[in-house]
Amino acid sequence: MATKRVPPTPIAADATIADMVEVLDKPVEYVRRVLERLERCKRAFGDAQVRIAVRSRAECPNYLIEYVREDPKTRQLVTRQDAAYSGSTHRELGPHHIEAAGMWSPEEMNITAVSALIGRLRNPRAPSRPDSED
Repeated sequence: MATKRVPPTPIAADATIADMVEVLDKPVEYVRRVLERLERCKRAFGDAQVRIAVRSRAECPNYLIEYVREDPKTRQLVTRQDAAYSGSTHRELGPHHIEAAGMWSPEEMNITAVSALIGRLRNPRAPSRPDSED
């Protein structure tokens, strides 16, 4: 008996994890694991942000952890890649994944935004802001 093949859900070229929550297989677990990687990067480099792979499975997109540092010579802020991870296993991917052209969304989420997202996922009935009683 042949199985029906379901077409993949496309990922917008500028998507973030927040944009993908509705299609993630296990949103709380996925975001929790991403947050673990962000926290590790922040401990090592003092900063952390994440981009998703727009050419991966929408149900568990691969992701790239980065940090921003000031270049000591130019005094310009420079984004550096820490590591890329599989969205399904959360294991580190090889360096060639980082360099793949057109792979990563230009939009990132910092560690604060991802922390807020997991809070909303774990407690969806909580008010988004305490001062929002208009």
